[in-house]
Amino acid sequence: AEFFYTFFGALRMGAVPVPLYPTLSVEATARIFNDSEAVAVATIGWFRKGVDESVAQAPRVRTVLEPPDLEADAPEPADAEPGEEDLAFLQYTSGSTGHPRGVMLTHRNVVATIKFMAEAAGLTAEDRVVSWLPLYHDMGLIGCAFTPPLTGTPLWLLPPDLRNPRQWLELITEVRATFTVSPDFGYRNCVRHVRDTTGLDLTSLRAALSGAETVRPSTIGAFESRFGLERIISPCYGLAEATLAVAIWPRAVPLRFDPSGRFLSVGQPCPGVSVKIVARDAGSEVPLAPDEEGEIWVQSPGVMTGYYNNPEDTRTVLLPGGWLRTGDLGFVDKEGFLYVTGRLKDLIILAGENVPPADVEEIVDQVDGVRYSAAVGIESERAGTQRLHVVAEVRGEGAPPEEYHGLVREIVSRVHKQRGHRPARVLLVRAGTVPKTSSGKIQRSRLVEMIQRGELHDRIVYGTTERTVPRPPTG
Repeated sequence: AEFFYTFFGALRMGAVPVPLYPTLSVEATARIFNDSEAVAVATIGWFRKGVDESVAQAPRVRTVLEPPDLEADAPEPADAEPGEEDLAFLQYTSGSTGHPRGVMLTHRNVVATIKFMAEAAGLTAEDRVVSWLPLYHDMGLIGCAFTPPLTGTPLWLLPPDLRNPRQWLELITEVRATFTVSPDFGYRNCVRHVRDTTGLDLTSLRAALSGAETVRPSTIGAFESRFGLERIISPCYGLAEATLAVAIWPRAVPLRFDPSGRFLSVGQPCPGVSVKIVARDAGSEVPLAPDEEGEIWVQSPGVMTGYYNNPEDTRTVLLPGGWLRTGDLGFVDKEGFLYVTGRLKDLIILAGENVPPADVEEIVDQVDGVRYSAAVGIESERAGTQRLHVVAEVRGEGAPPEEYHGLVREIVSRVHKQRGHRPARVLLVRAGTVPKTSSGKIQRSRLVEMIQRGELHDRIVYGTTERTVPRPPTG
């Protein structure tokens, strides 16, 4: 409730709200305070100490407010009357490839996006939406907080720090929700941690959107099988720079794979959204033919006006004709269905072969004893190419070295067998080590830094080097 009345109160008085991830470091929060030229900060008690430390590094901030301050009597300001091209709010990117940047979204961006999202998702007043997504992220804010009210759809919100995914499923069961949304890892956690389905009934669901990270077919199959569902999870694709949505898979339509069976379509572009695939070469603007992989470019009424106080990065991604360079890789098939294959900057290049890290991570995550994994490529002067590094969070600590050694052997064996590449290094680490964005995406560039700088040292429970990684069996 505090978030809603603060956010919409700021809009009503003509201020520009900036939702923030509350567990950012003091330095990262101060950097955003300064970058956004913030003059006031609204927070709640248990974040106050960190906020005060950040404010000490942000000289423009004049006041820090908590709910009692906002509830006190004060002169009522005149309602602002913004134009549709006026700045509505700043949405700081989750920073999967670098420091967060302030995405400038206008009132027109937001209204146009929630309209075509509601249409693409088929949302009506008869639906019931349940969400645990944080409101400081575009998927939770635009997709769940802004869109349902447009269609008069009832909305139930859970705390984003949900420790037990069963609570999410229990609320869906209780209110007979027809619609929910989560990144892939949310559905994956349900499969891992909710073994007993007694008392759960998710058959009221008409759609469960999956986005913000790679949508794994294995997750869809496992979730729907575990909870007795069919054709419920709908892949989608979007990004903060486009306000949110670009493509949403239609409800109750069979999923569509590319001919290789590796990639799952995220659907066709939403109404009013155009997508083209362009060669990765710098300076190229020629669209590629169907089924050819390149960078995804988007043209949409939701495309941002730029990054706040960052004209250089703005010029890099906003191009003539209203096109946005997403930095994501993908292709469009002959029927116009979009497939997202990876992130341009995240691709691992091993001896000239492009290896999407998500392919390796899906293999490693299925190994018993692995909680979560991340794969990155790190340049090797000796090899003259990138070498594959795998960081795997283990489910439990304190196992004997022989057990960890066996786990590493299994990881190496499976990756080698299924992808044809042998990891140069495998690090088994404590839970929560892999750096992620506010939406759950792996911060691979940050992880590379941590490996190269030795910052993982205190988190490693078992590690190998290139010379000590056990070779997979040859027989």
